[in-house]
Amino acid sequence: MKTILLIDSDPVTAKLTSKFLKNYGYEVSIAQEGKEALDRLNHPEYDLVLSDTRLRGLGGFDILKLMRRCYIDVPFGFLTSEDDTVTRMEAQSLGVSLFISKRMDYINLPHLISRFFTRPEEMVA
Repeated sequence: MKTILLIDSDPVTAKLTSKFLKNYGYEVSIAQEGKEALDRLNHPEYDLVLSDTRLRGLGGFDILKLMRRCYIDVPFGFLTSEDDTVTRMEAQSLGVSLFISKRMDYINLPHLISRFFTRPEEMVA
């Protein structure tokens, strides 16, 4: 079973997304802010980190940069409402594994994650 760390500061969205993914066989842990996520990543046991870009305190981009500086080698993706070109380009330049729009792709979330786990080389931000 694949394990996902979901980082989202909106408790309703986090809970719904967690239930959605659990229905498809994923184990999901929730962190509601960047510091909490980084604490959990001290002992990484996750197959994927899925974060919103906007969070209380550290944002998703900050978390990703800190993970890289600390050599935490876990695939990282964004699940965000900020799906504009600038945000996508910044994510791509940082080498995110997935970029999923809450507005456009949320319904396909389990399929996109499954595809990532089976063919990660095809997934591009």
